[in-house]
Parts: sequence; structure tokens; C-alpha cells
Amino acid sequence: MNRIVEPGNPLASTRDVSETATRLSVQPVIFADGLGARSWPLSRERNPKRSVDRMGDASLLESTLRTTLSRLDASFVAAHHVTPASSPRSIAAPLMVCCEDLHRQSREPLERLARSGRSVRMVLQPIARDTAPALTIAALAARAAAVEGDDPLIVALPADHPIADHVAFGVALAEALEHATHGALVALGVPPRRAETGFGYIRTGAALGKRGARVIERFVEKPDPELAERYAALGNYWWNSGLFVVRASVWLAAIALCHPAIAEACAAAFERATVDGDGTLHVARDQLALCPSRSIDYAVMERVGSDARVAGVTVPFVAGRAQACAWDSVIRVARGEECFMLAEENPSTYAPPGVTHRLANTGRTPREMIEVQSGGHLGEDDIVRFEDPFGRNLESAHARKRTSG
Repeated sequence: MNRIVEPGNPLASTRDVSETATRLSVQPVIFADGLGARSWPLSRERNPKRSVDRMGDASLLESTLRTTLSRLDASFVAAHHVTPASSPRSIAAPLMVCCEDLHRQSREPLERLARSGRSVRMVLQPIARDTAPALTIAALAARAAAVEGDDPLIVALPADHPIADHVAFGVALAEALEHATHGALVALGVPPRRAETGFGYIRTGAALGKRGARVIERFVEKPDPELAERYAALGNYWWNSGLFVVRASVWLAAIALCHPAIAEACAAAFERATVDGDGTLHVARDQLALCPSRSIDYAVMERVGSDARVAGVTVPFVAGRAQACAWDSVIRVARGEECFMLAEENPSTYAPPGVTHRLANTGRTPREMIEVQSGGHLGEDDIVRFEDPFGRNLESAHARKRTSG
């Protein structure tokens, strides 16, 4: 696999990636994994959060896709104004990678999208295998559908990712597409607004050009509070946004190098896939079942900086006011040893019995939190509060006293 090709860049390779490519279309890829593990009980494995109908006629998935697609369109327009290409890049219909179960529940919303002129090509997995296999299958599908000589530039993002500021995203996207064109694995990073323990971080290195892009030195895990404060003060640690831009050939070479078991299983599952009359791709179950479940970060990006064959660039996603509000309205969830963020509208999550958990509003936007208990016994006496900053134990004691009186 080749390094970044850029004049004056110390990481430059002697030749380009996929020299036979004569054009580079743009292929949006949307991940809708459908696991629903973080938003139970409204969302379960068979009723995932991205298809729960909480908005009347339009499901959450449909509403999210409409928003994502419209903002992607606006972002591509903004990106073209930032760095006009010699000839405009063609933009393919988005690929959405999701589970078979989610697709069965989402037929009507997707048909409504198609009737409104917003068609989405579906890639269906019989079982969820996280984002690295999803991106691998999407890259295979993108290359198979592309015209001869095209090496699609993939713009990958989660279905429920908040893109509130399409101009800021367009500026970042323009820079990311330029670096991805030359063979870089590009991650959009967010210069931190505060110390935050709920996000992974990207340690940035040397500047590349004058638009803020930097070499990725390494990806780092979610820090503890003390380390998060240090990262925020240093200034060279950015939040990992989970948005990636990469040429299809570059990703396929990277996954084959870093995690060959994923590359082989996905290639076999794609080769034996079936296609419906509407173009929906059904990935082969038996072959996909052999694929390890890994995120993009774990499978590939954590090799950046430690493996000379894998080069990465991070581009700043500098938030305007609207995007800052989106980042500032997330809820941090600590559940056992897990720590993750909920950023979508009206999120929910599930804590199994006996698991220590805590919710925290990390932003500036006030949020209402509703606690719902389920099970055979419901009451405050069934809850152990290790910390009680809001005096709930005292309130419960007074309530019991009034009831007994």
C-alpha cells in the first residue's frame, strides 16, 4: 500500500495509488448497523433505534436519512466552492449498509424516499459486523458499480451522526477529498471545545498545507478526566468524529494489510451475494459469519503512526454555531466499563440489572432525563445510588415516611 502523495510532504510515495484510475467519483456510505444496543428499551436488536417510529408518519430512520442526504448535498456544493475541481466530480447515489431486519422494517420509508427522488442503494447484512466489515463491503460494492477506470472516493458516516453545519462540513469535506485523492486514509477531527472523556481522540502531527490538515500520529482511546484535561490544554489532540474519507482501493488495500481475515471474509460474502430487482444487495450469511466484528478504528486506524505502510491525515471539522450546538447537546453514558455518547434527538439507553450506570449532560443545552424501571419490583429501594448529588435518597426516605404515616 502506498503513502500520501503530495508535493513537499515528507510522507510522499514514489508512485500514486491505483495508477489505472482515470476518474474519481464520490460515493457516500451511510452506516445503519441496527444493533440498537445503546437505546433499549425503545430500541432492541429487532427494533433498532434508527427505525423506531417516534415522529408520526416518518420513521426516525427516514427523518435521519432525509436530513443526512440534504446536508450531504449542501456540503458537496460547499466543498466544490472551496476547491473547484478541473471537472466536477460525479456523486453516486448513497449506499446504506444495514441489517436485513432493519431493512424489512424500513421498506415504506425507503420507498417514500425513492418516490421523492432520494434513492438509496441498500447493502444488507444478515448479521451485524461493525463498521470495518461494513466499509469493506461498501467499497467492494462501490467499485463493482463504478464505470471502468473509476476508483470511488468513499465518504463514510453513521446514519445518526449530527451534521448541523453543512458549510463547515463542506469545507472539511473539500480538504478531505483532496488528501484522499492522493491515497490518504482521512479522518475528520474536531478540535475540542472542552475536556471530554466520552470521545476517542486523534493525536495530530505535522501540518499539511495551509487549510489545517495534519498528519495523524495515532488514534488514542477515550481518556480519563485528568488526561482529557491535558489533551484539551495541549491543542494537538482532536476528537475523533467517526467520519472518514478514503478511496475504495486504498481502504481495500488497508484492510487486507491490517486485518486480512476481515478482507477475505468480506470478499467471499460479497462474491456470493444476491441482488434483488431493485438493486438491493444481500450479503451471503455463511461467509459473513466468519468475519471478525471490528470498528474502523480498531481494524485499521490504530495502525496509523506505528506502521510505515499505513498513512493517515486528519482534517479539522471546525464547528460553526449550529454544529457546536449539536456537539454541545450530547449525553454521556457510563454503563459498567462502557462510556459512549448519545447525540441524536430523544435518545434512550438501557442499563441491565446490577450494572453501575450514570448519565451526564456534557453540553450547554438543558436536557430532560426520564428514568424508567422495568421488572418485577419497582421502587427506589431497588436502586443502589453510589453517588447522590440530587438528594434522591433523601426524597425517597421522605416519600416512604409519608406513605407509612
